[in-house]
Amino acid sequence: MSQPDDTLLECMLATVNSAVRRSPHAFALPFADSVAFVGRTWSVAVARPGADFAPVFSARWADQCPALLQSISQLATVAVPDAESTSDATDRVLGSVLARAIDDVCAGLAHEAATLPVAIEQQPIVSEYVFDLCTRVLQTRPALLAHVEHATVARLCTLSVHALAVPNRLALKPTAYFLTALIRLSATTARPSPATPLLASLWGEFGPEWLRATLQGIGGAHPRSLLPNLAELLFAMVRHHLQSVKLWMAELLAQPAFP
Repeated sequence: MSQPDDTLLECMLATVNSAVRRSPHAFALPFADSVAFVGRTWSVAVARPGADFAPVFSARWADQCPALLQSISQLATVAVPDAESTSDATDRVLGSVLARAIDDVCAGLAHEAATLPVAIEQQPIVSEYVFDLCTRVLQTRPALLAHVEHATVARLCTLSVHALAVPNRLALKPTAYFLTALIRLSATTARPSPATPLLASLWGEFGPEWLRATLQGIGGAHPRSLLPNLAELLFAMVRHHLQSVKLWMAELLAQPAFP
């Protein structure tokens, strides 16, 4: 497959997305072929593995990435196993697709600018679409994350900390939605998700940074138009992890000049 222009890529992926949305149970492309198509297109339009396994990005990866992230979101939401496959096998395959997308997006943004906040400001749509994808996964198919390595999801969480610091609605709003969904699933419940242990460990690892960034935004670092999203995120933290929020907030508020 040669490098597609934007119009061709948009038409190809629009066809796939439309077929999935309108008729998921009669989706014409077999699951394995759908995944292979998305993978090949990603390699050409976004990034391919290099000789040292580091991604080699296409010249216009940031422009072409969002449409593919949307396709992965559609596929992960409605894909059902082929006759010879199991749900767990399907989730493993989709988990590998999700992991590749997260790793490549995080690496791509890291190479876009000197710091991640600057990269997110320059490419807010890429940040928006990767967090939209992961929010959809958390809401509809959280078991996929059980097939994604901790290090990969940790990279996404690191990206989320920086995205919370960017006063850009395209960057902050989907990040806040993603973290709200993650925090809800990270709490111990009577019916835990297969991904709950992973998400609970991420809350313990990144919770203080998420709380710090949220309080700084509410405390004046961000414009008033973004406060509802930050307030909703803070409410989710308090609702699902009250004791740890109390502890971390006391430590933060004891720091001079915070927030």
